[in-house]
Amino acid sequence: MARTPTRTRTAPPQPLRRLTAALLFAAGGQAAPALAESELTGAALALHMGCYNCHRTPARHDAPTFERMAAHYEKLRGQEGAAAKEAEHLRRGEPFRRIVAHEQLSPETATKLMQWLIDGAKPASAGG
Repeated sequence: MARTPTRTRTAPPQPLRRLTAALLFAAGGQAAPALAESELTGAALALHMGCYNCHRTPARHDAPTFERMAAHYEKLRGQEGAAAKEAEHLRRGEPFRRIVAHEQLSPETATKLMQWLIDGAKPASAGG
């Protein structure tokens, strides 16, 4: 009988572990569901919404990293309404292919995430 290869689990990247620890510390040790989605912004919101599952460094599958997306959206910095417009595109599956997780974002959450990307996608420890 052929032996199937076993998968080994690797630890999350160091910056992600630090971000998780910082968020738990800031939340007073409470679990993530205790944090209201409407109160979260930036990297904390991206972590809460599961964005790091695909867009971390290194990225999962062919998903762009946060750094790559921030560089792409830098040209929109300072433009009024840019985040809302890009959030709607994200939720409709543009300019990328349709992704269920993106389509399920509320307009408010998608706008906050897009504004974070436009502002440079700074990690929580860098003020964002």
